[in-house]
Amino acid sequence: MNVKKALLAGAALVAMVGAPAQASIVDNPHFRVLGLVIVWSGDASGNPVANDFVIGTGAGGTDLIGSNGQTVVTGTLTQTATSIAGANSFNVTDAPGVTDNGDGTFSDGVLDASAAFGAFTLDEGTGIDIQGNAVESSFFVASNTPFNLVADADMVTDPATTDFSLADVGFSLSHTNNDPAQTNFGSQAFADVGDNEAGFDVLDDFATSSTIFTGDSRTASGRGTIMQQSVRFDAVYTLGGTQGYDLSMGAGDIEANVTYTVFVP
Repeated sequence: MNVKKALLAGAALVAMVGAPAQASIVDNPHFRVLGLVIVWSGDASGNPVANDFVIGTGAGGTDLIGSNGQTVVTGTLTQTATSIAGANSFNVTDAPGVTDNGDGTFSDGVLDASAAFGAFTLDEGTGIDIQGNAVESSFFVASNTPFNLVADADMVTDPATTDFSLADVGFSLSHTNNDPAQTNFGSQAFADVGDNEAGFDVLDDFATSSTIFTGDSRTASGRGTIMQQSVRFDAVYTLGGTQGYDLSMGAGDIEANVTYTVFVP
């Protein structure tokens, strides 16, 4: 072997010795979290109950709980039938001398055959008003994504039996993450997660299904439980809207079903 060949062989040997043997393996962590919204309220005993569990967005979203839930009395977790006060519940305002059952007071607001009235003076301020004509109910939402609320109001009472319609029932909606009287929700939730759509002031405004709330944030603001990451939506219904009942509206009963549906765009 000449010197040149020996040098080349030596260089190759050094290269082989200097390159360690290698084996490769590839790891590929991958996580996917779909949009998630949980709607909850309570049962007849005041226990928290998840009513809807929506996962995914748009047309591909799935509601994992098929049945509809029921709202609760605001400030509680108790499901109670909410009804607009009928036209037999009145309070005579600015009317001294009115008595209820002769006991000198008129506090229960019910005008019926057992009530006794003394004479009272009529003036320009004397009117009729329904006692307790505001019905308040609530439900809770926890989410990891913005969401919208769709509402649909349907008349239950036969229109032929009453002077009232869905246009006579005022409506307002708000949401909160803080209620001093009910501290079991909202400590890890944003105070403001979206805005109400304009133009929905009476139930007749969404007699056909309509988006009444558009979210711009998830509810969860920090690590916590579902209840801690929830906001409460509060609906208020009033007979006669913001001005209240007036004799010109007539008499009768009215009952409506209002269905709220969460939609993740």
